Amino acid sequence: MREEARRDAALDRFRLLAAVLVVCIHTSPLTSYTPAGDFWLTRVLGRVAVPFFFMVSGYFLARNDWKTTGRFLRKTLLVYGLAVAFYLPLNWYTGGFTAAEWLRRLATDGTVYHLWYFPALILGVLIARALARLGLPAALTVAGILYLFGLGGDSYYGLAAGFPVLEGFYGSLFRVFSYSRNGLFFAPLFLLLGAAAKGRLPARSLPGAALGLALMTAEGFWLRGLGWQRHDSMYLALPLCMVFLFSFLLGKNRGEDRAARRLSALVYLLHPLMIVLVRGVARAAGLERLLIENSLGHFLAVLAAAFFAAVAFDRLRARFTPAV
Repeated sequence: MREEARRDAALDRFRLLAAVLVVCIHTSPLTSYTPAGDFWLTRVLGRVAVPFFFMVSGYFLARNDWKTTGRFLRKTLLVYGLAVAFYLPLNWYTGGFTAAEWLRRLATDGTVYHLWYFPALILGVLIARALARLGLPAALTVAGILYLFGLGGDSYYGLAAGFPVLEGFYGSLFRVFSYSRNGLFFAPLFLLLGAAAKGRLPARSLPGAALGLALMTAEGFWLRGLGWQRHDSMYLALPLCMVFLFSFLLGKNRGEDRAARRLSALVYLLHPLMIVLVRGVARAAGLERLLIENSLGHFLAVLAAAFFAAVAFDRLRARFTPAV
């Protein structure tokens, strides 16, 4: 592939930034210096990462009129299965689950905290594909209603819990899913927004994304002040921000960068293990103050280890993958 095509691969390059934001979420880089700044970085800005991944999937599935859905789901299940197997030693080290809890987590939340993405993607694609048969306007309406219900179990839980019927509804929901940012309430909307981006590029995409992020910032700090948030993955302004951000990136996209795509996936998959390893090495070397207690040092060490491991895994893959 020509270098120019790789340079213009805006979607694949943004995957790398999204993976870095996910590492930020799980390491809180600024908490030693400014808790408010860390909240903005990890609980506002960082929340664009996973919706972006969903929108990319929805966009490419819709470009093929959803005809590749079966192949996409099989590939996702394979990666999920390999990730579950890879983290079995860590599950054993942390105490594991009962058989019933193992099955529940496997189907809904993932067996490690970041693996929730895969069951959410699988269920979300199935729902989005079914809704797409209704046509995009109806599909987006239904997905938007599901998202609103999800908000009540996430950033707006403090409001929803004031109504006994809703409190009972979410109480029942949380016996199955640990969070409402899942494949039922969260993923379908962003998958379908990605699908809707096919051939539609709103004007003034970058200013629109900036406005969406500003609204999400105000919303996030307002909700934080109210103490309503059970979790902080879902905001009213998030879909607006993502529509314009994705459109901006799509307008800049002129090629692909498969290496960036692979590395972003590997960083996402490997970084929780790197968190454990960095903590272990820091304790063994007496570097707790630098690599654990200092939030920025901890983040940088985890990020460097994750990228190093991702490159190593990618080279091993290339070495043992037969040439076609």
